[in-house]
Amino acid sequence: MIISFPHMGALSIVLQALFTSLGRKVILPPAISKRTLELGVKYSPEAVCLPFKITLGNFIEALDQGANTIVTCGGVGPCRLGYYAEVQKGILQGLGYEFEMIIIEPNLVNIINNVHRIAPKHSLREIYSAFRLALAKMNALDSIQRKVQTVRPREITRGASDALWKTAMDEINTADTIPALRTAWYDAEHKLDQEVKLKAGVNPLRIGVVGEIYVMLEPFVNLDLVRRLGQMGVEVHTTMQLSNYVNGHLFRKSEYLELFKHLTNLARPYLGHYVGGHGLKSIAYTVHMGQQNYDGMIHVFPFTCMPEVVAKNILPKVSNDVNIPVLSLAYDEQSGEAGVVTRLEAFIDLLEYRRSTNTY
Repeated sequence: MIISFPHMGALSIVLQALFTSLGRKVILPPAISKRTLELGVKYSPEAVCLPFKITLGNFIEALDQGANTIVTCGGVGPCRLGYYAEVQKGILQGLGYEFEMIIIEPNLVNIINNVHRIAPKHSLREIYSAFRLALAKMNALDSIQRKVQTVRPREITRGASDALWKTAMDEINTADTIPALRTAWYDAEHKLDQEVKLKAGVNPLRIGVVGEIYVMLEPFVNLDLVRRLGQMGVEVHTTMQLSNYVNGHLFRKSEYLELFKHLTNLARPYLGHYVGGHGLKSIAYTVHMGQQNYDGMIHVFPFTCMPEVVAKNILPKVSNDVNIPVLSLAYDEQSGEAGVVTRLEAFIDLLEYRRSTNTY
């Protein structure tokens, strides 16, 4: 069994740690590129959204490199994600690839059954240790990334925090024990605190990012939105990280269930029921961040994404009620850097004008 899986931000570091700890060989697809996109677009139905096309491109590139097992996610509810794996499996088989596809559904029983399928000879203790290391890497990466997003708009030397972030990802990727991981984690955050020189008296704009998880987390897809905003002098708060999804949707930890309950209450005046994906959260977090005096919100989603299209049509009302500007960005294979940058610059100019004139 030679395992591969699609890219989504730093997810590959976490999954590689899990599967190699379970004794499986992993072949990572190449970093997402124009070729990945072209392959996905070529073999996908035209009307599917961008995550379908790019992950299909990932699968083709990984199978061409020798992978024979694909691990991917399933899904429930109105979002089309629940169909993706089966449709992609049929497309790949039609292209002549021979492989096994393991679909991870968002519930613990399914996860446990699939782990036994991947590592049938491993003890519960060994499986626990593999998960512990992988989840620790996930939490470390999310924690460091949050700090980078705070430091980036304040740094004197552009790119200083990005260089530390890249080093941290490499060291966390190679850490094969919990103590080694903790050392890499501590060193990264210590260096961000102590080695990155900051501008004095800076009070950057604060922007929250809401929307669909894949577009939010994958820099190739969102055209490096978070780093770009940081270098434009904006402190960015992404409302979805990998740890939020895993702890909330898979492990259903109590603090996340309480958070979801709170968000549902915030969204209720505008959207009274679940619409799939993260549409309800896009509404709720916009209300929440408006109440927290954020300067603006950016709503990102794949073009034709049903849950986020529902949210997009409600957000103008939310924006008016809580007095916070919202910029919606829909991404597909036609999205271009120049167009996105122009819209971001205009949005930031608007937010700076509002702040300077105190028109809140």
